[in-house]
Amino acid sequence: MVDAERKLRLFVALSASEAAQAELRRVADAMRPFAPSDTRWVDADGAHLTLRFIGATPPESADAVGEAVARAAASAAPFELTLAGAGVFPERGAPRVLWVGVAGALDALGALQRGVADALNALDVPQEPQPAFRPHFTVGRVGVHLPRQEALELREAVAAIRVEPAALAVEEIGVYRSDLRPSGAVYSRIASSGLAG
Repeated sequence: MVDAERKLRLFVALSASEAAQAELRRVADAMRPFAPSDTRWVDADGAHLTLRFIGATPPESADAVGEAVARAAASAAPFELTLAGAGVFPERGAPRVLWVGVAGALDALGALQRGVADALNALDVPQEPQPAFRPHFTVGRVGVHLPRQEALELREAVAAIRVEPAALAVEEIGVYRSDLRPSGAVYSRIASSGLAG
């Protein structure tokens, strides 16, 4: 399944529905006039909402990761989200990430994220430190440090973009591999598990 000579960059995520992908493309197009020219835009076909970033993982641990995620999925029932609002990270200072948020069954989403985190924490697999969970789809990454006024203008322009509430039925979660290339990261799903709770 994987190259045993190197570690895998793994993460657990929800993939975007076709309706969400289409809306993410439209929002990215609306952001482009305001973003720096070196912004790296995420291909909407691979858009995902990360539940847990694992990071560099020995190939021999990939199956255990998949099994842990499957256990978490088995105890969660399907739920519905919609796209909602746009913004930037970090909340202060120069923007680095342009994103679209979600609304809907946020309690169910939070419970699923905690279940995945707990299942992975029980493994003897090194994991990178985790920031607080802020559910979102990354749309673009800003490659330069913007001066204060330009940062403020970008932040305000992005926040003013209307996001249509495209539906996202959460019925499964996946374990993804991220391969970093000069053109950007390429994602491939190596395991998926249906929500069965």
